[in-house]
Amino acid sequence: MRSVSLDGLGLPALASGQFRTYFVSTLTANAGIFLFMAAFGWFIQAETGSPAMVGLGSAILGLPWLLLMLHAGMLTDRHGARRLLALSFVGGGLMMAVVAFVALLPAPSVPFVIAVAFVTGVAMTIGAPGTISIVGELVPPAAVSSAVSLIFLLINVARIVGGVGAGLLLGDGRDPGWAIMVGAALFALPGIFIWRLRTPDPERSARGVGGRALVGPILEAGAHALRHPTLATILVLSAGPGLIGLPYNFLLPVAAVELGIGPEGLGLLFAAVGSGGLAAGLVAEPIQRRLGHGRAIFLGLGAAAGGLIVFGLGLPLPISIAAVGFVGAGFVVYGSASLTLVQALAPRVLRGRLTSVFSLLYWGLMPVGGLLGGLSSQLFTARTTMLGAGVVLIGLGLFAILRRRQVLTLSVSRDGMRLGGDLSGTGVASAAFGGGLAQAIAVDPGAEPGRQGGSA
Repeated sequence: MRSVSLDGLGLPALASGQFRTYFVSTLTANAGIFLFMAAFGWFIQAETGSPAMVGLGSAILGLPWLLLMLHAGMLTDRHGARRLLALSFVGGGLMMAVVAFVALLPAPSVPFVIAVAFVTGVAMTIGAPGTISIVGELVPPAAVSSAVSLIFLLINVARIVGGVGAGLLLGDGRDPGWAIMVGAALFALPGIFIWRLRTPDPERSARGVGGRALVGPILEAGAHALRHPTLATILVLSAGPGLIGLPYNFLLPVAAVELGIGPEGLGLLFAAVGSGGLAAGLVAEPIQRRLGHGRAIFLGLGAAAGGLIVFGLGLPLPISIAAVGFVGAGFVVYGSASLTLVQALAPRVLRGRLTSVFSLLYWGLMPVGGLLGGLSSQLFTARTTMLGAGVVLIGLGLFAILRRRQVLTLSVSRDGMRLGGDLSGTGVASAAFGGGLAQAIAVDPGAEPGRQGGSA
């Protein structure tokens, strides 16, 4: 009875006890991340008074995502998502604790804090692809879309918790080192529960190909995406939000200073983003079912871009706060719809690597965007930078639609089927996937001669 009611609410993934454990553990860890990010940015801003330094510190924290994400996906396919996630949580939490210790010293070294933050980013990157790819091992295929949407929902609940926590712990001139220490504990402890989950061993073929070379497995995943241009469009489009849109996270401390709202106001901005994401996470599954996952990608992208534009217009504070809520909501819908389709279209043996390609472009480019955003905020303002980002994102979305209209036809149904317009434009395509494996019935004109059909 419980699973039926959960399915009616669009939440069938919560019927799995394993997924519920994973949900709570990841919620706690993500609250730690957002608390750490807010306190880390506030520490650099307080010590240096430079928006460019905030951008540089955030860029170095996220640089491992850019450098190592693809190899993290390869390691995930080879060793399994559960192991990599557990090690990532524990290792990242320990490094955050080192950052906190240094920040609490009477004369903290900002360069040393930033250097340790880089190692923290390495630990976080190791588990990043497994955050999504593990869901296929915890829930049945029909619940994958629900699980991905719930992960984005929990990220925004964690953003609210982390933002409110940062406002409380940073208020009244308190040392940001203590807030960083709390974030470290919240990030590390869930690793124990993740390690105890029961998941299948990685496929033998994934272990074998990962052991032969560092580059070959990555090229294999890239070649698979290139042979299927609709999948490639979903992956490549994610570079826009990653480089231009998501770095707004790093600019919120600078925007709070510009607005004169202090650490409490910074916490309010994070909470507003999280509230918007939470609301979107609750309805993301029904939206994707009704509109289709392909259309939901562009709906989410448009909402996020619109929120950035409104925030950058310099309107009264209540409107600006509501605008960042739309940013959070839009990226939840965009990200969950995109990753659901990537999971549905990825053969299981390539799931971790293709997820890491998306993660590299979507989250891995954030440090580059953070650095550019910091420089832009130094020259102009953080709000002007965010306005420009919104305008560019709308242009990228329209360009993607014009280049590959087939993305608009894609959807993943409740029975685990990938449905959509025929990629050759001659009929209706349908592909069943079990555990993430999609076998396309349609012919993809982007496939090489002799390779048409097969995996979508």
